[in-house]
Amino acid sequence: MTRAVTRSLLVVLVVAATAAGWWAGRVVFSPPASPVEVLGPVTYEVQMGTVGRSMQFVVLAEWPLAGGVRFGESGTVTSVEIEDGDVVAVGDVVMTVGLRPVVAAEGAVPSFRPLRVKDQGEDVAQLERFLVMSGFFDDDVDGVFDHALRSAVREWQRSMGVRDNGVVQVGDLLFMDSLPVRVVVAEGLEAGAPLAAGQVVFETVGTRPEVVVPLSIEQRNLVPLSATVRIDADGEVWEGRIVQVREEMETGSLWLVLAADDGGPICGDDCGRVIPVGDRVDFPVEVVVVPETSGPLVPVAAILTEADGSTVVESVSGELISVEVVASVSGQAVVSGLETGTLVVLPGTGG
Repeated sequence: MTRAVTRSLLVVLVVAATAAGWWAGRVVFSPPASPVEVLGPVTYEVQMGTVGRSMQFVVLAEWPLAGGVRFGESGTVTSVEIEDGDVVAVGDVVMTVGLRPVVAAEGAVPSFRPLRVKDQGEDVAQLERFLVMSGFFDDDVDGVFDHALRSAVREWQRSMGVRDNGVVQVGDLLFMDSLPVRVVVAEGLEAGAPLAAGQVVFETVGTRPEVVVPLSIEQRNLVPLSATVRIDADGEVWEGRIVQVREEMETGSLWLVLAADDGGPICGDDCGRVIPVGDRVDFPVEVVVVPETSGPLVPVAAILTEADGSTVVESVSGELISVEVVASVSGQAVVSGLETGTLVVLPGTGG
């Protein structure tokens, strides 16, 4: 009786263990449900949006010096009539030496001798052109100091309040290559200062200031040369573009030279007022890599490229809609050819 009961219990235990093992095996070895079978495609509703990208740098601006203007006579400065940054034109009195006016004139040959009747040369021709521009001479410019020129010189001398002897003294005219020109007064040039013959009295300034964005080695690949720029200069806004790239060989850095869209100075009519002559100033500059563009906005991942190079998006109904990418930044793109509210599919996200 006891042995029969024991055998029955063993059979029951074996059957129970076998059933439990079969159930555990089903739980452990059955494959999980595939997520592709339970997840649908990811869709995106097209909405209006704006993309754009810009970077902030510092721009340096200064007037480059073009060369020195030398005075041809010794003497004592009795007054200086111009200041740094002034624009000198033909006929302007720039200073007085020994109380005698020194007048700006245009010409490449410096004043090196007194000019009187019978003299000839390019310096005489420069004198003739000066008197023509000043309204005192209307004869031919031939480089010959004749009596008609002497009469014109005497009339000009009377207008200047000096002795009208018809002889142009060395230093009466200060010849400069091209006028009008912006100038910087030489250091130490002031009333009472002694002058030596050949001494530099003014530095001429370039016709336009140089405005550059210096980029370090680390920054040089960040800015595309097609980028536009916007400068905030003490409340004035200057817009332009990159027109030249200069490489500083010693440092490996780049200098991006800026100008207005028409090629003129980026500072326009504000150059002389905002950028002081003889000094370098800096302003914040915004380099616009991607101009702000608004329109239908979609993820870049939703845009497909066809074999012919055209671009499309797929709607939830399976329709391929042709689009054109207008601008894209950081995974978002403004496109044309797509209406807002359209549901598009992100490829590779559905089953």
